[in-house]
Amino acid sequence: MAMNGKEKELVAVAISVAAGCKPCTDYHVKAVRKVGACDDEIRQAVADALAVRESATAIMKAYALACLGESKQQGKAKQARETRRLKELVSIGAAFGVNCVSNLEDHLAAARAMGISHEDIARVIRLAAYIKKRAAAHVERLAGMTQEAA
Repeated sequence: MAMNGKEKELVAVAISVAAGCKPCTDYHVKAVRKVGACDDEIRQAVADALAVRESATAIMKAYALACLGESKQQGKAKQARETRRLKELVSIGAAFGVNCVSNLEDHLAAARAMGISHEDIARVIRLAAYIKKRAAAHVERLAGMTQEAA
């Protein structure tokens, strides 16, 4: 089953939130409403993206502390994961958006196990790469404005 327009925009909202890009989030929330997503669907995509973002933060905290020689248990916090198609697509995009290899590996494997097509996974990855690029451009433009003012 190919990704439809609503799924694509829900994934785009999630990537935008995970990447921390307000202009991208504004754009994609408007776009997802135009294709018929309800507020509960949007909230769920945001919650799924933030769960991945928080997991990425916890993974990197444990990794950095391990690099300092702290011997805390480093096992990845495995959350009970729903195996719904949209949740996995959202999670793949969010993991890419926050550069979390551990979450990306886990969600790619889950998506493949569910039978999500390579084409849909590739579409999410391309969308995430594009949104990350746009998010970086917004930040760079703002930083440039700040440097010029200084």
